[in-house]
Amino acid sequence: MKVIVTGSLGHISKPLVKLLVSQNHAVTVISSNAERTPEIEALGATAKIGKVEDAAFLVSAFKGHDAAYCMLPPFRFFDAAAPDYKKEAVQIAKNYVHAIQENGIQKVVHLSSVGAEKKAHTGLLVFHYLVEQVFKELPSEIALTHIRPGSFDYNLYAFTDMIKGRGFLAGFVGKLITLRHYGLKGLLKGYSGIILSNYGAADKVPWVSPHDIAEAVSEELCSSFNGRKIRYVASEELTCQEVASILGAAVGKPYLKWVLISDKQMTSAMKQFGAPQNIALEFTEMNKVMHDGSVFEDYYKNRPAQLGKVKMRDFAQEFAVHFRKDS
Repeated sequence: MKVIVTGSLGHISKPLVKLLVSQNHAVTVISSNAERTPEIEALGATAKIGKVEDAAFLVSAFKGHDAAYCMLPPFRFFDAAAPDYKKEAVQIAKNYVHAIQENGIQKVVHLSSVGAEKKAHTGLLVFHYLVEQVFKELPSEIALTHIRPGSFDYNLYAFTDMIKGRGFLAGFVGKLITLRHYGLKGLLKGYSGIILSNYGAADKVPWVSPHDIAEAVSEELCSSFNGRKIRYVASEELTCQEVASILGAAVGKPYLKWVLISDKQMTSAMKQFGAPQNIALEFTEMNKVMHDGSVFEDYYKNRPAQLGKVKMRDFAQEFAVHFRKDS
C-alpha cells in the first residue's frame, strides 16, 4: 500500500513511518523542512517538501497514494501576529479533503483530540471539532477514522522549568500566589519546584504516548474497515499527582507536588508571560475542562478496550534525560 504521512518526523509521525516501512508499505512523508530529507530517506521513505497550507502542493503530493494520515501542524497560539488558528485549521482541513478527493484516496486517518465532539467550551481544543466537521464532507465511500488521543505525555516537558524552580514558576509564585495559602511554606523549604496549573492534583487524566498513537494509526491505515469510526487512544489513566510522583522520582525529587491554582490565576499568568487575551482565556478554559472532567466524558463512554504499551514510568526515563540536559 502507498501511504502519505503528514507531520514530517514529529513525535507521532516518525514512529508511524518506522512501523509502516517495517510492514513493507511505500511511505511518503510531507515535511516543510528540506533539511529533513536525508533523515526521511534513511528511514526508507520518500520526502515531499512543501506546506500543508498550500492546496496545490497537497494535490500533487497525494497523487498515486492509497491512504493518508492527516494531522494539523502546531499553531503559533502565543504569537499575536499569527493568523487566527481556527480559520487556519479549517483551511488546512479543506486542503486535505480536496487533495484526498482529487486523488481518489480511499482510506484516511485523521489525528483529532478528546473533546472533538463538543462545538464549544473546550478552549483551544475547539479547532478539532471544526476540523472533524470538514472531514465529514468526504464521500461516504472513503473510509475515515478520527483518532482521538488523550493528553500527550510529551506536553509534560512544558513543566521542566517549574520543576527546576526557575522561569515561569519564580514569577508565578512571587506575583500570583502565597505559599502560606497553599500550606506549602514548610514543604518548599530547600525545595526546587512544584507543578502549578488550573488542572492537576487529584484530577484523573488519560495520558498517551505518541508511540501508542502511531501504533493505533498504523492499525487503522492497514485495517479492512470501510466506514466511519472514532477511536480513542490512551496509554494509562493516572491522577496528576500520580504523574508528579513518577516524574519526581525519576529526576530525584520524590516529593514533587502538582498543585491546583484558580482559573483567574492561570489567565493572569498566561497574560503576564505574553499570551494574547483570547488565547489566555482559551488556554485556561482548556485546562478547566480537564479539571472538571467534561472534556473526557465521551472518552469514558467509549474507553479503548486496551490501553497502550508505553506507560508513564517509561516516559519518565526520557523526561529525566531531558531534565538533566536542560540545566
